[in-house]
Amino acid sequence: MSSPGALRETGTSLRSPRVRRRNRGRRDAFTGLVFLAPLLIGLLVFRFYGFGYNVWLSFTKAGAFGPPQFNGLDNYRELFSDSQLGVALMNTFKFAVIAVPAVVIVSLLCASLMQYRFRGASVFRAIIFLPAVCLPTAIIFVFGWLFQTRYGLVNAMIRSVGASPVSWLGSSTGVTVVVTVIVLYLSFSVPTIILYAGMQDIPAEVYEAATLDGAGRVRRFFSITLPLLGPSLFFVILTTTISVLKLFDVVYLLLPPEQSTSVNYGMTVLYYYYQLAFIGIGQRGYAAAVSLVLFVLILVISLILFRLQRRFVHYGEDG
Repeated sequence: MSSPGALRETGTSLRSPRVRRRNRGRRDAFTGLVFLAPLLIGLLVFRFYGFGYNVWLSFTKAGAFGPPQFNGLDNYRELFSDSQLGVALMNTFKFAVIAVPAVVIVSLLCASLMQYRFRGASVFRAIIFLPAVCLPTAIIFVFGWLFQTRYGLVNAMIRSVGASPVSWLGSSTGVTVVVTVIVLYLSFSVPTIILYAGMQDIPAEVYEAATLDGAGRVRRFFSITLPLLGPSLFFVILTTTISVLKLFDVVYLLLPPEQSTSVNYGMTVLYYYYQLAFIGIGQRGYAAAVSLVLFVLILVISLILFRLQRRFVHYGEDG
């Protein structure tokens, strides 16, 4: 018969590996939390707290100085009668409707061309990726010079064929064209790389079988490439849409504030928020309400796109 002391020693020896594993797991979890702490603190302070404070600020009357004063739903009632907000919303929708399809189409075209081997392919790929590594501010200023009314290169080319120069930044159509071109150039590089990577994942056997069945390049593109590229294409459409809805830097740098008419032609919701919060009397409370309008707009459009994804985007596990 074993003594009680021997049983205790045996039990301790049996439990010790389990205890060691538990202690090791706790140490690993603590180490992971230590490494995640800066990110979690940044999310709490600059994301969750900032968003919550912005929501509270939207129910207040807050100027450039002094503490905010609670005013209930007054800011949200004012939104419905704000004609300037209506202009900003219309411009934002206009840029999204024009620029997003343009970015997707150009990205698809460039990604398709990158699949072929031809002389100068490396240079072509470098040119495609160039906007992603250049400063957006520099690109915007260069395009601003190109479309300058008196000395711009675009109007110089128009004069060379005997036509009258165009005031690109002096009309709604001109501003729309210039902003769309700049957004397109700034935005197509990364989507091109994403779509090109998605095309590389399509099995070559599928194209070979279609070729044997007599399908040409155009038929293979619309019947094979586009359907199998659905997940990558959806990601590009979603991120590009959100980016264009938050458009600010192009309008801010391209259209000087002293030219109020030109600014109205290109004013977006985010630029209108900037004007309210940081220019003039500083209507921070009302500006917060305007920013929440943009948040709801992006959320609704994102939900619509996710809803459409279920019908038009097919993943590998769907068969």
